[in-house]
Amino acid sequence: MAEPTSPKAQRESIRRLFAHARRTLAMVGEVDARLLSLLIAAQILDALSLVGMAWVGKQIIDAIVTAARDPARPVRAALFWVGVELAVVVARSLVAQLQTWAQIVLRSKLGLHVNTLILEKAAHVSYARFEDPEFMNAMAQARREASSRPLDLVNQALALLRHGITLVGYAGLVLSLGAWAVLIIIATALPPFFAEARHGRKTFAMQRARTMRNRRLFYLEAVLTTEQTVKEVKLFGLARWLRERYRDIHLGFHREEVTIAGSHARWAFGLGLLASLALYGAYATIAVRTVLGAITLGSMALYLTVLRDGQRTLQSALGAIARAYEDDLFMTNLFDFLGVPDDEPEGDDSFALEELASGPPRIELRDVTFRYPGSDRDALKNIDLVIEPGETLALVGRNGAGKTTLIKLLVGLYRPSTGQVLVDGLDVATMSAAELRRRIGVIFQDFARFQFSARDNVGVGWLPAREDEAAVGQAVADAGAGEIVTRLPQGLDTPLGRAFGGDDLSGGQWQRIALARAFMRKSRILVLDEPTAAMDAEAEHEIFQRFRDLKANRTALLITHRFSTVRMADRIVVFEGGRIVEQGTHADLLATDGRYARMFKLQAAGYLD
Repeated sequence: MAEPTSPKAQRESIRRLFAHARRTLAMVGEVDARLLSLLIAAQILDALSLVGMAWVGKQIIDAIVTAARDPARPVRAALFWVGVELAVVVARSLVAQLQTWAQIVLRSKLGLHVNTLILEKAAHVSYARFEDPEFMNAMAQARREASSRPLDLVNQALALLRHGITLVGYAGLVLSLGAWAVLIIIATALPPFFAEARHGRKTFAMQRARTMRNRRLFYLEAVLTTEQTVKEVKLFGLARWLRERYRDIHLGFHREEVTIAGSHARWAFGLGLLASLALYGAYATIAVRTVLGAITLGSMALYLTVLRDGQRTLQSALGAIARAYEDDLFMTNLFDFLGVPDDEPEGDDSFALEELASGPPRIELRDVTFRYPGSDRDALKNIDLVIEPGETLALVGRNGAGKTTLIKLLVGLYRPSTGQVLVDGLDVATMSAAELRRRIGVIFQDFARFQFSARDNVGVGWLPAREDEAAVGQAVADAGAGEIVTRLPQGLDTPLGRAFGGDDLSGGQWQRIALARAFMRKSRILVLDEPTAAMDAEAEHEIFQRFRDLKANRTALLITHRFSTVRMADRIVVFEGGRIVEQGTHADLLATDGRYARMFKLQAAGYLD
């Protein structure tokens, strides 16, 4: 990301900063307006107390000097001002503790709010976006520090309020010394600000450029540390090779950070030296005027304090602007991500079991062509296909032939590039995601292994019946998973998977749980994509016998490479290169002696040899 060096770009950055600061303040106010008001009040009180303490310090010194010169004068005045300063210090301490408490509470509530917004956005965009690297990068950038940056930006805005009030008060205190004193405060604070602002821009640009490499880094960590991949890492001896790739990325990060840190150190030292020379020149002037009797010792202490603290306060104010700019760069990522158009409403599973009463649907694909985003070839080409109500259709072909792509179009995960997908004469493109998916029960070959209880793993297939013991039990029985559940220590309430200390299952057992999830949804269309790939032949035969019994009043689509299963279908469609090359019954296709017959004979020969 280029630094905004042109005047127009700088004006745009300032405009965006103020706009995002207002939006972020509104977000924080929405989360907890009372805590935000408390923080604002605390900043104002803190600023006034700083100015007050500087002035009270002058009164204490002048009272002491007066009492020392005239023993007849009591020290009561000095003690009074000491008491006033003590009261201010105690009040500041109380306000600081209230601020700390409010910050902790608000940070927690705001973190939940922002992360919920991100998760809601993820739920309202289409599946296709999750296969778009640019979208995934945008989401990764939004999620990075999402729980802290909004409050950080608000804190910078509140710090500017506090510093602004303090500086106005300090300016009033030193104006009697001359306007040059105010200019010294400004002149000594600007150089460090320029150094920090430059560093903030370069740091953000570096982090933004790292997004893809960061994702690779996290992926390598996962490959080296998660159960799904660590077996092959050990068996193939990949650990050292993967660590080297991980180390190479980290070393690249290290080199970038060293370069930026070195540049920042040089700029900060040079500009800081200029600021120090100006400040100590002012100190010398004040010291000379005090010696000449032009100002009192109390005034000298006041001016020195205000010049020193004024410089620090203005530096802090400018630093807050620089940090606010950096925070705003991250908030830009967040707001840009939240601004991605919702192209898919969140699903609603509150439909009735009577959905089946309308009977199995008719499915039709009319001249459907589909190309994946970013691809230069069609995954499906000119597909015309009708699936009659109640029919079981098997899709066969090589991997990558287009079978799963067709399923994704049918269930609405993708929209055709051209052509139509119709269910009961209704174009899927005109239906809401919830309306379409309530009609469909599906299990993909890469099904989810939710690290939830067995009940939840099945029940999420139809959330309204998740607590319905009879419905969950029936789905488990339909999938032939009853024995699996019976053997679990806590039955359906047993946590599954090792992520949180639950019971892990074999691949075939997980597949039965996923089947139960698909059967849980009393839908009119049943889609099974390699539903028995992890099962032995006997278990597969049992499942498909159950499937034949359960498919009444449903239209079914089946993808499998096992021809013992395929032949149970009413009709078989053969895909090759994204096109339909054959279709018919098992007997018809064998008689044709085409592509299907060759695949069948090859598999049969493997069993006969």
